[in-house]
Amino acid sequence: MKKREEVYKELKKKYTDEELADSYIFSVESSKEEQQEIREEFLKLRFERLKSMSDEELISLDLFAFKLRLKKYFETDKYDNAFSFSSQLKKYLKITRRSNADVARNLGIHKTKLSRLINQRESPNIDLMYRLETHSSKEIPAFYWWRIFSKELEFKIKTDHEKMLHEANKVENPLKLSA
Repeated sequence: MKKREEVYKELKKKYTDEELADSYIFSVESSKEEQQEIREEFLKLRFERLKSMSDEELISLDLFAFKLRLKKYFETDKYDNAFSFSSQLKKYLKITRRSNADVARNLGIHKTKLSRLINQRESPNIDLMYRLETHSSKEIPAFYWWRIFSKELEFKIKTDHEKMLHEANKVENPLKLSA
């Protein structure tokens, strides 16, 4: 590890002392009271900024946060029912700040189909995923919707032993292979 002087000499070759001073971040230790005061001031400024944002800006921020949560979920190997297609569709609908009937109309599907998707009575198709991508101004790609659904489907295939047995009983003359 380089000593501070060596680092300074290397930086001095590229930058002036003024540039180095401007770019240097000084760590300041502050008391708990000062930290709390700084935090409160930051939150006050943050809330003021949020209040001044348009609906479109707020929706954009919410969609971005939604997308980040999905990315983080995709990094996990486990299925989480909180990330089922229907629950994520509900979250998306809430983010849009539009009625279900309006979104169904925007997507070109009947409102009862949307309700069936939300209530896990029907599975989504690829067409719907393309439409959701377009509806979100491509913020949430179709393959994200597919990954949500495919993780759910994979979990069902691996864990629904009753259905697996039921379907296996319908098979006649299965292949006989030796291991």
